[in-house]
Amino acid sequence: MWKSADPAGEILGDQDELESPTPKANGETVLKTPMKSVKSHSELNGSPPKSRSANKYAKRKRTEALITNEDHTLTGLREEFTESGQDIEALAQADTPSRKRRGHLKGSQNKRSPTPEGDLPPEERYFFQNRSEPPHTSSNTLTSLKLLTYEEYFDQIEKHKDHHELDRRYSIKLQSRSFSQWRFELMERFNICLYGWGSKRQLLTQYAEWIHQRSATPPKTVVVNGYNPTVNIRTILNTLTTVVFGGKVQGRQATQPLEILDSILSHLTGRPPAQPILLMINSIDAYSLRHSATQSLLATLAAHPLINLISTADTPSFLLMWNSLLRDKFNFVFHDCVTYAPYDAELSVVDEAHKLLGHKGRRVGGQEGVGHVLRSLPNNGRLVYRVLLTQILSVERDGEEGHHTAMTTIHQKEGEVGIEYQVLYQKVLGEIIGLSEMNFRILLKEFYDHQMIVSRRNKTGTEILCVPLAREVMGSVLEDLLSK
Repeated sequence: MWKSADPAGEILGDQDELESPTPKANGETVLKTPMKSVKSHSELNGSPPKSRSANKYAKRKRTEALITNEDHTLTGLREEFTESGQDIEALAQADTPSRKRRGHLKGSQNKRSPTPEGDLPPEERYFFQNRSEPPHTSSNTLTSLKLLTYEEYFDQIEKHKDHHELDRRYSIKLQSRSFSQWRFELMERFNICLYGWGSKRQLLTQYAEWIHQRSATPPKTVVVNGYNPTVNIRTILNTLTTVVFGGKVQGRQATQPLEILDSILSHLTGRPPAQPILLMINSIDAYSLRHSATQSLLATLAAHPLINLISTADTPSFLLMWNSLLRDKFNFVFHDCVTYAPYDAELSVVDEAHKLLGHKGRRVGGQEGVGHVLRSLPNNGRLVYRVLLTQILSVERDGEEGHHTAMTTIHQKEGEVGIEYQVLYQKVLGEIIGLSEMNFRILLKEFYDHQMIVSRRNKTGTEILCVPLAREVMGSVLEDLLSK
């Protein structure tokens, strides 16, 4: 056994520990076989080891001492604050540092720092401070809103005060100064189209009153409200037929719109009236009159020299309805008539609210509108609607109670519940003996026309009949039907 020491006298190695040392002249070892460190008996018992892990052992001891001192401090504070009646748990939670949780940080820790870290150039610092905020998405949706009833709506309308009423009246008064110019343009075989922001219905009414007061023989005037969804070209032509033919309308009534138009124009040519007929159309660009065939018939009607047309347009894109041929037929003179008057009749507030809320289908006028239609129907029609409401309400009640019926139902995204067409026909057939399917379709057509029934198709293609009414309204209508 030999030992080698450096000039300072420290032991460099032991021959028992170095299996194959290769000492040099200065006492350094060139190669050394790596050995796996094994804990000694003293390390297992907790005594300080004699290796390089002494620093780790000292650190662990200091940490245990700090934790022990902290526990003694908290215990003393607990006893002190317990005697004074204060909450030591809140104090301990506030004083004890909590570990930072990995992942997304919430609260103030997630806020962005206004100044960037590090030394950035001025241009980078500018873009850092003006970067976009993260999107904030709200959980509030329009479908969660509760619609107003008719009573609440009219109460709010009565309480509303328009602070610009005088300004609007003054604007209409300024536009009324052009009445004489309009009459001159109509006499020169031009037609007039009024456009601009605001309702022009009141302006047309004032012009009709003005022309009747200024004329010795006032012309026959026909006013068409195109914003009414039930108005179509057939309605307009039938009204003109009544004005042109008078009491002879029954024997000359045609069936097709083109035939009606030809009969009107031929009668005006053969028997011209003393004054040209004044046709006033409110909202010629309404949805019910936008079809190209309707506009073509109106242009042919307006091209006749004994028809004077004054129309209003409410949408900014109304010029896209007419091509060059229709523009030549209409022979319009356009006037910018900005009145800023509200579209109280041109726009349906309830329909627009249903569109915003995602409810498809037009309204049917509520309980009063449905009741008015049912009163005008025969007994079989009211019976069909009563059976439909009864079945739909029973399906909704069974769905809430958790029962499953043999009847096939459909639950639309907008909350509608309906029944199959064949199921309804079999139910009605039990009430009305000998009812054919054709007569049943005729009875349903009345409800389709007044939008009291909506037809859907489920995934299998089966026709489902739904009622676009709230459950409370359906219950009230059913009670009225059963009381009669």
